[in-house]
Amino acid sequence: MSDRNSKLLARFQKCLEEEEKNDVKDHEQEARISKTVFWSEMRDIIAVNALSSALDILDDVAKVLIDDTGRAAQALSGPVTILTHSSKQSASTGATPHPLFTSPARKRSVPTKPAKGSTSKKQTASVSPKTNPVASGTPLITFPLAMGLPEEFVRDLEGIFRHVAAVNLNVWQRAYPWANQHLFYDPVEDPDVYLGHWRFWHNCRAAFFEWALHAPLRTDSDKVQRRKRKGNAVHQRLVFISLCIETWGYYNFLRRIEAPGNGTLMWWGGQTGNTTEEAKGYSCTPIQNLYKLFQKDKAAYQRKIHDAIKPFQIDMGGFTTITEMLEQTEALNSALVEYEKRLSDKALARVAMDLTSWHFVPDHWVPSDDVWKTLCNHARIKPIQIKLTVQLVRAVHRTSVQLKGVQARLLALDGRRRQADGVELGHGRGRQRHQVPPGPGRRGGGGTRGRGGQGGGGAAGRRRGGGVRG
Repeated sequence: MSDRNSKLLARFQKCLEEEEKNDVKDHEQEARISKTVFWSEMRDIIAVNALSSALDILDDVAKVLIDDTGRAAQALSGPVTILTHSSKQSASTGATPHPLFTSPARKRSVPTKPAKGSTSKKQTASVSPKTNPVASGTPLITFPLAMGLPEEFVRDLEGIFRHVAAVNLNVWQRAYPWANQHLFYDPVEDPDVYLGHWRFWHNCRAAFFEWALHAPLRTDSDKVQRRKRKGNAVHQRLVFISLCIETWGYYNFLRRIEAPGNGTLMWWGGQTGNTTEEAKGYSCTPIQNLYKLFQKDKAAYQRKIHDAIKPFQIDMGGFTTITEMLEQTEALNSALVEYEKRLSDKALARVAMDLTSWHFVPDHWVPSDDVWKTLCNHARIKPIQIKLTVQLVRAVHRTSVQLKGVQARLLALDGRRRQADGVELGHGRGRQRHQVPPGPGRRGGGGTRGRGGQGGGGAAGRRRGGGVRG
């Protein structure tokens, strides 16, 4: 065979291999689509009863099976209850009596009317709501939904609310839980921060959910009211973040909230819509109307519906860091109205103090050059920054003096204890008159001088930072 024929044969063989690979990919894609369609139809069948629970666990198992990751057993994370349609269920009449264990007298007994105020009546009253928490015909959606929407879209929304109503919760309690969550501070050491955090979270998480879901509303007035509730939530977030920065400083606040597991109890949403001017500069995903997602991007729509009542999942795609949030919402702009659009003056001054100090921090902690230079050189913020710096230096000095006083009292107490033990001490810088081996008092004195030296070094570090800020 000639070289020319060999080359042609090799090219032909390569084309056949590529075509075979494409056929395999097409087959895998078709199989994935078929599995997804099958599970969607199966999901509608098994979710026919509102009292079925934990069906989202089956969704996770199905997703793992479709993705073929081999971890389906791990995805089954708890028990699942599947009930048939209520029309196919019969009323419970109790267990069928067995003739060997049922006496004739018991068979002929007529149930007596319970006395007034008896326990059986109270138990019936308390148990009945649990057996049917969602009555038929009860409106589930808590906001005025637009009219004329497709039945599938409305059914998906009602499914979200029905799922949480079955366990006597609100959707925002499930999407933004508070109980058993990890705080990024000690509530005993910082009770003011805890109180502000609790108020912000419980007063605003309904607005968090409504804005993140962004379902189509009935009238323009309803949309205006939703924007107002979102604006109030943003305002409360600025108040809370200002309190945190005023309490700990900017970098210390970021260090706390970015520690592993600490960032859940912060609202990372609140982006504007994708048609606004502000959204053009976002590095995160702007808010999109849920019905438009239903029309144009079914995958994103299904993901949002599926994650709506998973804890802290509905805001995925929002802001990822505090600095990004503050910069892109102009909360570091000192020219805006305090708390309404930006942080407080004191919080901005603490931010400027940290930005102009000697600290090695991650790059994403520092805003863009224009933002931080404008903030640090602002005529109103700079005097506040100087005043806070002086107050912090005095507070550190006062704490150092108090520590030295405590150390002196401890040394005096140690000396009295030695005198009681028969060891006579002199008055010259702790030296002893008799040849007694150096004890804890001598080592304690040396330790005190060492801490004093460290304190002096800290003051020098602050002076260096002050020089940079000046």
